Amino acid sequence: MPHLKTAKSITYLIVGVTMLALMVPLGTAMLTSGEAVAAARTYKSKGSQENDRNLYETCRLKKVERVDGTVMCIYRRQTGKKDVTLSNDDPSSACQRQFQCKRTD
Repeated sequence: MPHLKTAKSITYLIVGVTMLALMVPLGTAMLTSGEAVAAARTYKSKGSQENDRNLYETCRLKKVERVDGTVMCIYRRQTGKKDVTLSNDDPSSACQRQFQCKRTD
């Protein structure tokens, strides 16, 4: 009887190894050859509204002039182009040190 159990065990082992040898490559082929299920996304530019950093630059206070009761605040642009001048009729008002001014081309 022990000989019959050993033969059965060997048969089961051979069948199991054969099935495993067939299933692993088949399963791998099925998993890797499938199509992608996620949809592709296309990004479009919304023009100049998308990135505000390109529209503005920093203007820093360069000089304050007080003439005839008006305050003239002169600002230097970050790019070094033409200065920005803001005026205020209130002689006691102060100029802010810097602000984001619109970029000129």
